[in-house]
Amino acid sequence: MAAQSRAVCKDAAPQMKELRTRLAKETIVLKVKPVDGYPPEEGRFTRGNDYAPVAVCTILDTLEYKVPLDLQSLVMAGLDAGAAISGMLQTENVGLEKMICNVVGNPNIRYIVLCGRESEGHFPGATLLCLMKNGVDEGKHIIGATAPTPYLYNIPMHLIDRFRNQIVGVIDLLCKPGETDLKTPGLNPKTIGKAVWSCFQEAPVEFMGYTVYDVGAYPEPPIHHKIVYKVTQPQPGMNPGKSAMDMGFILHKFLPGDNCRECGKRTCLAFAVALAKSRVRIEDCPLLTVPGREMERAALTRLLE
Repeated sequence: MAAQSRAVCKDAAPQMKELRTRLAKETIVLKVKPVDGYPPEEGRFTRGNDYAPVAVCTILDTLEYKVPLDLQSLVMAGLDAGAAISGMLQTENVGLEKMICNVVGNPNIRYIVLCGRESEGHFPGATLLCLMKNGVDEGKHIIGATAPTPYLYNIPMHLIDRFRNQIVGVIDLLCKPGETDLKTPGLNPKTIGKAVWSCFQEAPVEFMGYTVYDVGAYPEPPIHHKIVYKVTQPQPGMNPGKSAMDMGFILHKFLPGDNCRECGKRTCLAFAVALAKSRVRIEDCPLLTVPGREMERAALTRLLE
């Protein structure tokens, strides 16, 4: 996955050069007040300096109730360095939509520092990079993304376009899944702090292959948008591809796995696919309701949000 992320950055080099040329013409650094009610979406993040030009996005590759200290330290490093928002991204659909809503609510945010370990279940880091590089198709499917459900159904197209225009660069420090070496840039709090610091500079500075500086607020008013409903699976008329089956394999990991058929399905995998399609409920599996299965139920609930 690290190789894939680097490839995305390499392919985006011409666009980054064009952006730097355009930004060099923005000689006056202006700051604006975020939209009323900012940030509109709640999540696992901390609000910092509203007038900062950068947000820190740490990929959450574990379940929410067992966040490791190394990831928490990355969030705090971003906050201590003065980021506008520093938090965690877990899913490639609703989680990414919430990020978009909060970013467009604050035009001062022009960069995202992407760090932490990629999540093998959702690939939210790679999905974010694909969104910035390729955008979405007419069905709001993120072009080129290989995650199970890379759809942005719950926000309007103009919000997606605004996000891609407002963010002039993603500083990609994403680590491969399972990385544990805290000296790796994407897991090193000092590196995250330096990335944030670089985005604050008045004159262009080089940081790990990126040329960054504070270009000022995006020259359009902030947008307030709050997600009022959450669709995570393809609906009638949308292009589902194999996403339901892919999600089924992920959900299957948290099922009992003994194919007892008490849910009415022949196998646990069949139940998982039906669960991904919203045709059954978690409670329809009797073995998930017994004491001792709390962690599995919590994981399934989170994955289906």
